[in-house]
Amino acid sequence: MSNKKPILDSQAYITLGYLAIVVIGMMFDYKYYSHFAINIFEYADILDFLLAPVKNLELILFALGSLILVLIFFRIDQFWQDRWPKTYKRFNFGMSIEALKKYRPFIIALSSIAYLNLASKFYGDRMFERFQSSPKTVEVVFQSDERVLKGNLIGKNTDYILMQTEGKVIKAIPVSSDVQEIIIHRP
Repeated sequence: MSNKKPILDSQAYITLGYLAIVVIGMMFDYKYYSHFAINIFEYADILDFLLAPVKNLELILFALGSLILVLIFFRIDQFWQDRWPKTYKRFNFGMSIEALKKYRPFIIALSSIAYLNLASKFYGDRMFERFQSSPKTVEVVFQSDERVLKGNLIGKNTDYILMQTEGKVIKAIPVSSDVQEIIIHRP
């Protein structure tokens, strides 16, 4: 068995980075909509998630900031390992470099999952607080009977407008359908 590492070209890195941003966007949206007891995966199309990085500047900034933070951590780790090997080994519980390389992917994977979970919870809480402090009021006019539905806009995608009407009723309104509204939750 050879010790060669697989070499990825720049296009593979771009694709993996974009997929990572899409997954982050899915987690962020899920945490935000869960405050309203909405399972966004039932109302969103895959295209909504694929276009999320283009639509959400905060998502791109988070991903770039996280990438820069990870690169800084790896540089500090390498500097520490080169400059002070004894304290580095003591900090890593006396594990050899080979053992660290063996377990590093598991540590990185678990750390990434925990980091993304905390970040998406923070994002969802922040967006929910923004919704509560300054809700965006909208009116939806139905073409069939010219009925007007007023409420606070929770979010929208290609297929649905999600809003909270009077009495904290959460509704999903299909954009192009004969169905005029779907009541998701009543308090």
